[in-house]
Amino acid sequence: MIHDWAFTDTYYILFGNRIKLDIIGSMTAVCGLSPMISALSVNPSKSTSPIYLLPRFPSEKSAGQRDWRVPVEAPSRKWLLHVGNAFEIKDIDGNSMIQIQACACSYQWFNFQKLFGYNWQSGQLDPSIMNVKQHENESLAPHLVHVTIKLDTNGSCHECSMENMNEWNKPSDFPIINPEFSGKKNTCIYAATSSGTRQALPHFPFDMVMKLNLSSKTVSTWSAGARRFIGEPIFVPKGTEEEDGYILVVEYAVSIQRCYLVILDPKRIGESDRVVARFEVPKHLNFPLGFHGFWAKND
Repeated sequence: MIHDWAFTDTYYILFGNRIKLDIIGSMTAVCGLSPMISALSVNPSKSTSPIYLLPRFPSEKSAGQRDWRVPVEAPSRKWLLHVGNAFEIKDIDGNSMIQIQACACSYQWFNFQKLFGYNWQSGQLDPSIMNVKQHENESLAPHLVHVTIKLDTNGSCHECSMENMNEWNKPSDFPIINPEFSGKKNTCIYAATSSGTRQALPHFPFDMVMKLNLSSKTVSTWSAGARRFIGEPIFVPKGTEEEDGYILVVEYAVSIQRCYLVILDPKRIGESDRVVARFEVPKHLNFPLGFHGFWAKND
């Protein structure tokens, strides 16, 4: 199953999360007792993660002689959720190094039948299912990873690695960058994350925006505050520098059933004046906890 994908100048990059047919789930789905997604379950039978590199321009010499239907196997078993950025660097001999910044979780954490704790029959949401239990490792939950793939001039892979971005070890998701730097080497990556201060729901829903400087290996954060959650942050570019722009994020004050649109200065996340503006959404226009969004210019 492909959850998210990316592309560089040369390749489409697809992460193949392994799934299998769930017999019991299939029977309940056919009987109308559960959603059709219940017919699937994760397949942790192998210890690697398949990554498909498909040439964007197969007729060009750079596509090489490799059979692109055969995936590159990353030596880690991760379920890839969302990609923040991917780019490639070529050396003077024509060899390529592809770097991917993404969010991944453990196969033990991902569950089709209980995803997000939503009960389709009652319409109720119980996000506690998304939180790692106290006796479990936090690394099971979504976290940022760095994937490196090295290819020779024929497109053959001679090295592939997947490492955790250990500068921030709390559960995180929805990695984003300045879209003007998509496909290029970037310095900063932003994500929704958790402060970990809540006792009942320590990891999800998220309550902070995190900024990771990949060059200095430093992390800075903005918190929505107690009993408030956030959705996916969105970068709005302005100017030519990577940090020129705004971060848009929706803040959910669930205890009073209100929404706010918060605008952050990416350069000042972690400082006292990082909030540029905060707008209250009229109550009759409230909307539920959302995941994805993007910014499009008027032109």
